[in-house]
Amino acid sequence: MGVLFLAARTLLLIFAALNFRSVSWRFIGCSVVVALLAADVRLACTGNRVLDYLFGVTLGATVVQSVHVLLLVRPLEEYRHELDKVPASQLSFMQRIFWLLKMTYSPRGIGWSFKAENSVVPVDPRHRTRTSFIVSRLRWFLSHYLLLEVATIYANCSPVLLSGASVTSQGYIMQCFNVAMAFSQTYAIVTCIHCTLAIVAVGANLDEPQAWPQPFGHLKNGYTIRKFWGKVWHQFFRHDLTLLGPHRPECNPWDAVRSEHSSGGKSKEREPWATTYRRLCYAFVCSAFVHTCGDIVLQFRIWDDFSSTSASRTIDAPNVIGYSALYFLLQLVGVLMEGAVMEVGKRMGVKEGIWTRMVGYAWVWMFTGFSYPFTLDGLTTAFRVGQRAGEGMEAKETLIEVIADRVFGVQLAPVISSWLLRM
Repeated sequence: MGVLFLAARTLLLIFAALNFRSVSWRFIGCSVVVALLAADVRLACTGNRVLDYLFGVTLGATVVQSVHVLLLVRPLEEYRHELDKVPASQLSFMQRIFWLLKMTYSPRGIGWSFKAENSVVPVDPRHRTRTSFIVSRLRWFLSHYLLLEVATIYANCSPVLLSGASVTSQGYIMQCFNVAMAFSQTYAIVTCIHCTLAIVAVGANLDEPQAWPQPFGHLKNGYTIRKFWGKVWHQFFRHDLTLLGPHRPECNPWDAVRSEHSSGGKSKEREPWATTYRRLCYAFVCSAFVHTCGDIVLQFRIWDDFSSTSASRTIDAPNVIGYSALYFLLQLVGVLMEGAVMEVGKRMGVKEGIWTRMVGYAWVWMFTGFSYPFTLDGLTTAFRVGQRAGEGMEAKETLIEVIADRVFGVQLAPVISSWLLRM
Protein backbone atom coordinates (compact mmCIF):
# COMPACT_ATOMS: atom_id res chain seq x y z
CA MET A 1 0.00 0.00 0.00
CA GLY A 2 1.33 3.42 -0.96
CA VAL A 3 1.83 6.47 1.22
CA LEU A 4 -0.98 8.30 -0.56
CA PHE A 5 -3.38 5.44 0.11
CA LEU A 6 -2.55 5.46 3.83
CA ALA A 7 -2.93 9.25 3.89
CA ALA A 8 -6.32 8.96 2.20
CA ARG A 9 -7.52 6.33 4.69
CA THR A 10 -6.35 8.51 7.59
CA LEU A 11 -8.07 11.63 6.25
CA LEU A 12 -11.24 9.62 5.63
CA LEU A 13 -11.38 8.82 9.36
CA ILE A 14 -10.51 12.38 10.39
CA PHE A 15 -13.13 14.03 8.16
CA ALA A 16 -15.80 11.54 9.26
CA ALA A 17 -14.87 12.09 12.93
CA LEU A 18 -15.26 15.87 12.51
CA ASN A 19 -18.90 15.11 11.61
CA PHE A 20 -19.45 18.15 9.40
CA ARG A 21 -23.05 19.28 9.15
CA SER A 22 -22.38 21.37 6.07
CA VAL A 23 -22.69 19.45 2.81
CA SER A 24 -20.06 21.74 1.29
CA TRP A 25 -17.43 20.81 3.88
CA ARG A 26 -18.27 17.14 3.54
CA PHE A 27 -17.91 17.43 -0.25
CA ILE A 28 -14.52 19.11 0.15
CA GLY A 29 -13.34 16.39 2.52
CA CYS A 30 -14.52 13.65 0.17
CA SER A 31 -12.85 15.38 -2.79
CA VAL A 32 -9.50 15.50 -0.98
CA VAL A 33 -9.66 11.78 -0.15
CA VAL A 34 -10.68 10.79 -3.69
CA ALA A 35 -7.95 13.02 -5.19
CA LEU A 36 -5.28 11.26 -3.11
CA LEU A 37 -6.60 7.87 -4.17
CA ALA A 38 -6.67 8.91 -7.83
CA ALA A 39 -3.05 10.10 -7.58
CA ASP A 40 -2.03 6.75 -6.12
CA VAL A 41 -3.46 4.93 -9.16
CA ARG A 42 -0.51 6.06 -11.25
CA LEU A 43 2.07 5.38 -8.53
CA ALA A 44 0.86 1.91 -7.52
CA CYS A 45 3.49 -0.72 -8.29
CA THR A 46 4.03 -3.92 -6.33
CA GLY A 47 6.18 -5.81 -8.84
CA ASN A 48 3.37 -8.28 -9.47
CA ARG A 49 0.50 -7.55 -11.82
CA VAL A 50 -2.01 -9.63 -9.90
CA LEU A 51 -1.25 -7.64 -6.75
CA ASP A 52 -1.36 -4.41 -8.76
CA TYR A 53 -4.87 -5.34 -9.92
CA LEU A 54 -5.99 -6.19 -6.39
CA PHE A 55 -4.54 -2.92 -5.11
CA GLY A 56 -6.51 -1.07 -7.79
CA VAL A 57 -9.69 -2.83 -6.66
CA THR A 58 -8.88 -1.74 -3.09
CA LEU A 59 -8.48 1.86 -4.27
CA GLY A 60 -11.83 1.69 -6.04
CA ALA A 61 -13.55 0.23 -2.99
CA THR A 62 -12.09 3.02 -0.86
CA VAL A 63 -13.43 5.64 -3.28
CA VAL A 64 -16.92 4.15 -2.98
CA GLN A 65 -16.62 3.97 0.81
CA SER A 66 -15.44 7.59 0.98
CA VAL A 67 -18.46 8.81 -0.99
CA HIS A 68 -20.72 6.74 1.23
CA VAL A 69 -19.26 7.73 4.61
CA LEU A 70 -18.46 11.39 3.88
CA LEU A 71 -21.31 12.41 1.59
CA LEU A 72 -24.34 10.17 1.82
CA VAL A 73 -24.54 9.29 5.51
CA ARG A 74 -23.34 10.64 8.83
CA PRO A 75 -22.20 7.42 10.50
CA LEU A 76 -21.63 8.94 13.95
CA GLU A 77 -25.34 9.76 14.14
CA GLU A 78 -26.95 7.15 11.90
CA TYR A 79 -25.08 3.96 12.91
CA ARG A 80 -24.70 2.12 16.18
CA HIS A 81 -22.67 -0.81 17.43
CA GLU A 82 -24.36 -3.32 19.71
CA LEU A 83 -21.86 -2.50 22.51
CA ASP A 84 -22.31 1.28 22.30
CA LYS A 85 -23.59 2.90 25.49
CA VAL A 86 -23.92 6.42 24.09
CA PRO A 87 -24.16 7.78 20.52
CA ALA A 88 -20.78 7.91 18.81
CA SER A 89 -21.23 11.64 18.19
CA GLN A 90 -20.84 12.17 21.97
CA LEU A 91 -17.46 10.45 22.14
CA SER A 92 -14.14 12.28 22.23
CA PHE A 93 -12.36 12.90 18.94
CA MET A 94 -9.88 10.04 19.35
CA GLN A 95 -12.64 7.68 20.45
CA ARG A 96 -14.55 8.64 17.30
CA ILE A 97 -11.49 7.81 15.21
CA PHE A 98 -11.24 4.30 16.68
CA TRP A 99 -15.01 3.84 16.44
CA LEU A 100 -14.92 4.77 12.75
CA LEU A 101 -11.86 2.58 12.18
CA LYS A 102 -13.80 -0.39 13.48
CA MET A 103 -16.89 0.56 11.49
CA THR A 104 -15.07 0.98 8.16
CA TYR A 105 -13.35 -2.38 8.61
CA SER A 106 -16.66 -4.15 9.37
CA PRO A 107 -18.00 -4.29 5.80
CA ARG A 108 -20.63 -6.91 6.56
CA GLY A 109 -21.93 -4.96 9.54
CA ILE A 110 -21.58 -7.80 12.05
CA GLY A 111 -22.77 -6.30 15.34
CA TRP A 112 -23.75 -3.01 13.69
CA SER A 113 -27.13 -1.44 13.02
CA PHE A 114 -26.49 -1.53 9.25
CA LYS A 115 -26.07 -5.30 9.07
CA ALA A 116 -28.03 -6.73 6.15
CA GLU A 117 -30.49 -9.32 7.39
CA ASN A 118 -30.25 -12.90 6.08
CA SER A 119 -27.10 -12.16 4.05
CA VAL A 120 -24.58 -13.67 6.47
CA VAL A 121 -24.59 -17.26 7.74
CA PRO A 122 -24.26 -17.13 11.56
CA VAL A 123 -21.60 -19.09 13.38
CA ASP A 124 -22.69 -22.65 14.13
CA PRO A 125 -23.85 -22.93 17.79
CA ARG A 126 -21.43 -25.85 18.22
CA HIS A 127 -18.50 -23.52 17.43
CA ARG A 128 -19.28 -20.57 19.71
CA THR A 129 -16.70 -21.38 22.35
CA ARG A 130 -13.20 -20.14 21.59
CA THR A 131 -11.60 -23.59 21.45
CA SER A 132 -14.25 -25.16 19.21
CA PHE A 133 -14.28 -22.08 16.98
CA ILE A 134 -10.51 -22.11 16.48
CA VAL A 135 -10.54 -25.85 15.75
CA SER A 136 -13.35 -25.43 13.20
CA ARG A 137 -11.54 -22.56 11.47
CA LEU A 138 -8.31 -24.58 11.35
CA ARG A 139 -10.21 -27.37 9.59
CA TRP A 140 -11.69 -24.84 7.19
CA PHE A 141 -8.27 -23.35 6.51
CA LEU A 142 -6.70 -26.73 5.72
CA SER A 143 -9.55 -27.87 3.45
CA HIS A 144 -9.65 -24.60 1.54
CA TYR A 145 -5.87 -24.44 1.29
CA LEU A 146 -6.05 -27.84 -0.40
CA LEU A 147 -8.64 -26.42 -2.81
CA LEU A 148 -6.34 -23.47 -3.48
CA GLU A 149 -3.45 -25.82 -4.24
CA VAL A 150 -5.56 -27.81 -6.71
CA ALA A 151 -6.82 -24.66 -8.46
CA THR A 152 -3.29 -23.22 -8.60
CA ILE A 153 -1.85 -26.43 -10.08
CA TYR A 154 -4.54 -26.36 -12.74
CA ALA A 155 -3.84 -22.69 -13.57
CA ASN A 156 -0.10 -23.41 -13.80
CA CYS A 157 -0.58 -26.47 -16.03
CA SER A 158 -3.52 -25.51 -18.24
CA PRO A 159 -2.24 -25.13 -21.82
CA VAL A 160 -5.04 -22.67 -22.61
CA LEU A 161 -4.28 -20.35 -19.71
CA LEU A 162 -0.52 -20.56 -20.34
CA SER A 163 -0.77 -19.92 -24.08
CA GLY A 164 -3.08 -16.94 -23.85
CA ALA A 165 -5.78 -18.64 -25.92
CA SER A 166 -9.40 -18.07 -25.04
CA VAL A 167 -10.94 -20.37 -22.42
CA THR A 168 -13.75 -20.94 -24.93
CA SER A 169 -11.36 -22.69 -27.34
CA GLN A 170 -11.69 -26.08 -25.62
CA GLY A 171 -15.44 -26.34 -25.90
CA TYR A 172 -18.28 -25.43 -23.57
CA ILE A 173 -17.64 -28.06 -20.88
CA MET A 174 -13.99 -27.08 -20.40
CA GLN A 175 -15.03 -23.42 -20.65
CA CYS A 176 -17.29 -23.86 -17.62
CA PHE A 177 -14.58 -25.87 -15.86
CA ASN A 178 -12.04 -23.07 -16.39
CA VAL A 179 -14.51 -20.54 -14.99
CA ALA A 180 -15.17 -22.82 -11.99
CA MET A 181 -11.43 -23.09 -11.29
CA ALA A 182 -11.08 -19.29 -11.41
CA PHE A 183 -13.94 -18.84 -8.93
CA SER A 184 -12.56 -21.65 -6.75
CA GLN A 185 -9.19 -19.92 -6.54
CA THR A 186 -10.75 -16.65 -5.37
CA TYR A 187 -13.09 -18.50 -3.01
CA ALA A 188 -10.21 -20.42 -1.43
CA ILE A 189 -7.92 -17.39 -1.07
CA VAL A 190 -10.61 -15.27 0.61
CA THR A 191 -11.60 -18.12 2.93
CA CYS A 192 -8.00 -18.86 3.97
CA ILE A 193 -7.30 -15.19 4.73
CA HIS A 194 -10.57 -14.86 6.64
CA CYS A 195 -9.88 -18.01 8.69
CA THR A 196 -6.39 -16.78 9.59
CA LEU A 197 -7.71 -13.41 10.76
CA ALA A 198 -10.56 -15.07 12.67
CA ILE A 199 -8.19 -17.44 14.49
CA VAL A 200 -5.91 -14.55 15.48
CA ALA A 201 -8.76 -12.26 16.58
CA VAL A 202 -10.64 -14.89 18.59
CA GLY A 203 -7.49 -16.55 19.94
CA ALA A 204 -6.15 -13.19 21.17
CA ASN A 205 -9.52 -12.46 22.83
CA LEU A 206 -10.05 -9.42 20.59
CA ASP A 207 -13.43 -10.65 19.34
CA GLU A 208 -16.09 -13.18 20.16
CA PRO A 209 -16.55 -16.13 17.76
CA GLN A 210 -19.96 -14.75 16.70
CA ALA A 211 -18.18 -11.76 15.14
CA TRP A 212 -16.48 -14.00 12.54
CA PRO A 213 -19.11 -15.91 10.53
CA GLN A 214 -18.05 -17.65 7.34
CA PRO A 215 -17.19 -15.30 4.47
CA PHE A 216 -19.40 -17.21 2.00
CA GLY A 217 -22.90 -18.63 2.20
CA HIS A 218 -24.13 -22.13 1.37
CA LEU A 219 -23.93 -23.16 -2.29
CA LYS A 220 -27.39 -24.71 -2.03
CA ASN A 221 -28.86 -21.18 -1.92
CA GLY A 222 -27.35 -20.19 -5.27
CA TYR A 223 -30.17 -21.32 -7.54
CA THR A 224 -30.71 -17.83 -8.99
CA ILE A 225 -28.16 -15.21 -10.00
CA ARG A 226 -29.64 -12.79 -7.48
CA LYS A 227 -29.40 -15.31 -4.65
CA PHE A 228 -25.90 -16.29 -5.70
CA TRP A 229 -24.68 -12.72 -5.24
CA GLY A 230 -26.90 -11.99 -2.24
CA LYS A 231 -26.55 -15.20 -0.23
CA VAL A 232 -23.61 -17.28 -1.54
CA TRP A 233 -20.80 -14.97 -2.62
CA HIS A 234 -18.98 -12.88 -0.01
CA GLN A 235 -20.74 -9.74 1.24
CA PHE A 236 -17.66 -7.63 2.01
CA PHE A 237 -18.70 -4.80 -0.32
CA ARG A 238 -22.47 -5.06 0.10
CA HIS A 239 -23.03 -2.05 2.36
CA ASP A 240 -20.93 0.35 0.30
CA LEU A 241 -22.08 -0.94 -3.08
CA THR A 242 -25.67 0.03 -2.30
CA LEU A 243 -24.64 3.61 -1.54
CA LEU A 244 -26.81 5.06 -4.31
CA GLY A 245 -29.85 3.01 -3.37
CA PRO A 246 -32.25 3.31 -0.43
CA HIS A 247 -29.48 3.00 2.13
CA ARG A 248 -30.49 5.29 5.00
CA PRO A 249 -32.02 3.70 8.12
CA GLU A 250 -35.73 4.31 8.59
CA CYS A 251 -35.09 5.84 12.01
CA ASN A 252 -32.27 6.70 14.35
CA PRO A 253 -30.78 3.52 15.89
CA TRP A 254 -31.08 5.13 19.32
CA ASP A 255 -34.83 5.78 19.01
CA ALA A 256 -37.03 3.81 21.38
CA VAL A 257 -39.47 3.31 18.53
CA ARG A 258 -36.99 1.06 16.78
CA SER A 259 -36.88 -1.47 19.59
CA GLU A 260 -40.67 -1.41 19.91
CA HIS A 261 -41.09 -2.23 16.24
CA SER A 262 -38.49 -4.96 16.35
CA SER A 263 -40.12 -6.59 19.38
CA GLY A 264 -43.66 -6.25 18.06
CA GLY A 265 -43.33 -9.30 15.86
CA LYS A 266 -44.39 -7.44 12.73
CA SER A 267 -42.97 -8.87 9.54
CA LYS A 268 -41.13 -6.40 7.37
CA GLU A 269 -43.06 -5.37 4.29
CA ARG A 270 -41.63 -6.67 1.06
CA GLU A 271 -40.08 -4.05 -1.19
CA PRO A 272 -41.52 -3.41 -4.64
CA TRP A 273 -39.68 -5.31 -7.35
CA ALA A 274 -38.65 -2.08 -9.09
CA THR A 275 -36.98 -0.77 -5.90
CA THR A 276 -35.10 -4.02 -5.40
CA TYR A 277 -33.92 -4.12 -9.00
CA ARG A 278 -32.83 -0.47 -8.80
CA ARG A 279 -30.69 -1.31 -5.77
CA LEU A 280 -29.19 -4.26 -7.63
CA CYS A 281 -28.40 -1.99 -10.58
CA TYR A 282 -26.58 0.44 -8.33
CA ALA A 283 -24.68 -2.38 -6.63
CA PHE A 284 -23.47 -3.98 -9.87
CA VAL A 285 -22.58 -0.62 -11.45
CA CYS A 286 -20.54 0.29 -8.37
CA SER A 287 -18.93 -3.15 -8.42
CA ALA A 288 -18.05 -2.64 -12.09
CA PHE A 289 -16.44 0.70 -11.16
CA VAL A 290 -14.45 -0.87 -8.29
CA HIS A 291 -13.02 -3.60 -10.51
CA THR A 292 -12.39 -1.17 -13.36
CA CYS A 293 -10.08 0.69 -11.00
CA GLY A 294 -8.08 -2.55 -10.90
CA ASP A 295 -8.03 -2.52 -14.71
CA ILE A 296 -6.72 1.05 -14.72
CA VAL A 297 -3.86 0.30 -12.31
CA LEU A 298 -3.04 -2.79 -14.39
CA GLN A 299 -3.09 -0.70 -17.58
CA PHE A 300 -0.56 1.77 -16.19
CA ARG A 301 1.69 -1.10 -15.18
CA ILE A 302 1.50 -2.63 -18.69
CA TRP A 303 2.33 0.74 -20.27
CA ASP A 304 5.35 1.07 -17.97
CA ASP A 305 6.59 -2.42 -18.84
CA PHE A 306 6.14 -1.91 -22.58
CA SER A 307 7.80 1.51 -22.56
CA SER A 308 10.88 0.07 -20.83
CA THR A 309 11.22 -3.04 -23.01
CA SER A 310 9.89 -2.04 -26.43
CA ALA A 311 11.18 0.52 -28.88
CA SER A 312 7.61 1.21 -29.96
CA ARG A 313 6.83 2.23 -26.37
CA THR A 314 3.16 1.95 -25.42
CA ILE A 315 1.68 1.83 -28.91
CA ASP A 316 1.69 -1.99 -28.93
CA ALA A 317 0.43 -2.38 -25.38
CA PRO A 318 -3.04 -3.96 -25.24
CA ASN A 319 -5.94 -2.12 -23.66
CA VAL A 320 -7.31 -3.89 -20.58
CA ILE A 321 -9.59 -1.17 -19.19
CA GLY A 322 -13.15 -2.46 -19.14
CA TYR A 323 -12.46 -6.20 -19.10
CA SER A 324 -13.69 -6.50 -15.51
CA ALA A 325 -16.74 -4.24 -15.89
CA LEU A 326 -18.56 -6.28 -18.54
CA TYR A 327 -19.03 -9.31 -16.30
CA PHE A 328 -20.73 -7.31 -13.54
CA LEU A 329 -22.90 -5.36 -15.95
CA LEU A 330 -24.05 -8.61 -17.57
CA GLN A 331 -25.33 -9.76 -14.18
CA LEU A 332 -28.04 -7.09 -14.43
CA VAL A 333 -29.25 -8.68 -17.66
CA GLY A 334 -29.25 -12.10 -16.03
CA VAL A 335 -31.21 -10.92 -12.99
CA LEU A 336 -33.77 -9.19 -15.21
CA MET A 337 -34.18 -12.29 -17.39
CA GLU A 338 -34.62 -14.70 -14.50
CA GLY A 339 -36.99 -12.29 -12.75
CA ALA A 340 -39.21 -12.15 -15.83
CA VAL A 341 -39.20 -15.95 -16.20
CA MET A 342 -39.99 -16.46 -12.50
CA GLU A 343 -42.90 -13.99 -12.69
CA VAL A 344 -44.34 -15.82 -15.71
CA GLY A 345 -43.93 -19.12 -13.87
CA LYS A 346 -45.80 -17.81 -10.82
CA ARG A 347 -48.69 -16.63 -12.98
CA MET A 348 -48.81 -20.06 -14.61
CA GLY A 349 -49.07 -21.69 -11.19
CA VAL A 350 -45.56 -23.18 -11.05
CA LYS A 351 -44.55 -23.90 -7.45
CA GLU A 352 -40.98 -23.77 -6.18
CA GLY A 353 -39.57 -27.22 -5.53
CA ILE A 354 -36.60 -29.49 -6.09
CA TRP A 355 -37.03 -29.47 -9.88
CA THR A 356 -37.30 -25.70 -10.18
CA ARG A 357 -34.17 -25.40 -8.07
CA MET A 358 -32.32 -27.89 -10.27
CA VAL A 359 -33.26 -25.76 -13.26
CA GLY A 360 -32.06 -22.73 -11.32
CA TYR A 361 -28.65 -24.27 -10.57
CA ALA A 362 -28.25 -25.14 -14.26
CA TRP A 363 -29.23 -21.59 -15.23
CA VAL A 364 -26.70 -19.98 -12.88
CA TRP A 365 -23.97 -22.36 -14.08
CA MET A 366 -24.80 -21.71 -17.73
CA PHE A 367 -25.01 -17.92 -17.39
CA THR A 368 -21.78 -17.66 -15.41
CA GLY A 369 -20.02 -19.88 -17.93
CA PHE A 370 -21.24 -17.56 -20.68
CA SER A 371 -20.62 -14.16 -19.02
CA TYR A 372 -17.24 -14.62 -17.33
CA PRO A 373 -14.89 -15.89 -20.13
CA PHE A 374 -14.41 -12.41 -21.67
CA THR A 375 -13.22 -11.04 -18.34
CA LEU A 376 -11.15 -14.14 -17.58
CA ASP A 377 -9.48 -14.06 -21.01
CA GLY A 378 -8.69 -10.36 -20.74
CA LEU A 379 -7.24 -10.47 -17.26
CA THR A 380 -5.24 -13.65 -17.90
CA THR A 381 -3.65 -12.03 -20.94
CA ALA A 382 -3.08 -8.76 -19.10
CA PHE A 383 -1.30 -10.54 -16.25
CA ARG A 384 1.19 -12.08 -18.70
CA VAL A 385 1.63 -9.90 -21.80
CA GLY A 386 4.88 -7.94 -22.03
CA GLN A 387 6.02 -9.31 -18.65
CA ARG A 388 9.60 -8.45 -17.84
CA ALA A 389 11.88 -11.39 -17.07
CA GLY A 390 11.90 -12.50 -13.48
CA GLU A 391 8.65 -10.76 -12.55
CA GLY A 392 5.02 -11.50 -11.94
CA MET A 393 3.25 -14.57 -13.20
CA GLU A 394 6.05 -17.14 -13.13
CA ALA A 395 4.57 -20.37 -11.81
CA LYS A 396 5.91 -21.54 -8.47
CA GLU A 397 5.68 -25.09 -7.19
CA THR A 398 2.78 -25.76 -4.89
CA LEU A 399 3.06 -27.78 -1.69
CA ILE A 400 1.32 -30.75 -3.34
CA GLU A 401 3.86 -30.74 -6.17
CA VAL A 402 6.78 -30.63 -3.73
CA ILE A 403 5.39 -33.57 -1.73
CA ALA A 404 4.66 -35.61 -4.87
CA ASP A 405 8.19 -35.02 -6.14
CA ARG A 406 10.08 -35.72 -2.90
CA VAL A 407 7.95 -38.56 -1.55
CA PHE A 408 6.79 -40.35 -4.71
CA GLY A 409 9.29 -39.05 -7.25
CA VAL A 410 6.51 -37.80 -9.52
CA GLN A 411 6.61 -34.39 -11.17
CA LEU A 412 2.95 -33.44 -11.34
CA ALA A 413 3.18 -30.41 -13.64
CA PRO A 414 4.36 -32.28 -16.79
CA VAL A 415 1.92 -35.14 -16.14
CA ILE A 416 -1.09 -32.83 -15.70
CA SER A 417 -0.06 -30.64 -18.65
CA SER A 418 0.19 -33.61 -21.01
CA TRP A 419 -3.16 -34.93 -19.79
CA LEU A 420 -4.85 -31.54 -20.33
CA LEU A 421 -3.31 -31.27 -23.82
CA ARG A 422 -5.11 -34.47 -24.83
CA MET A 423 -8.50 -33.13 -23.74
